Amino acid sequence: MKTILFALLSILVLSSCASKMAGLREGQTRAQVISAVGPPDGYQRSGEYEVLLYIERRTNAWSYFSGGIQDLTDYSVILKDDHVVEYGPGRTHRRDADPTPFIRVPVR
Repeated sequence: MKTILFALLSILVLSSCASKMAGLREGQTRAQVISAVGPPDGYQRSGEYEVLLYIERRTNAWSYFSGGIQDLTDYSVILKDDHVVEYGPGRTHRRDADPTPFIRVPVR
């Protein structure tokens, strides 16, 4: 019985670590990003740059024992001319300085 419980808990922990963002790579097109991750939760555009904003909702292993609280993580995908130039956890902020109108602020 303990072995089964341990195996189920291990699967639960490992599955909570998987991210749908793991399939992203620099150079992918906007269509490839949407195909891999799904439609964005938000969107920004400035000239040849655009940002796809995602909110990843994950339930971690301990959430099942504490009432189903979800972890929320913001992800930003910055594209230039329809190709990924930067992506990762964090939000983007618009700026007026060159060379890019957006900067990604990673989560701390």
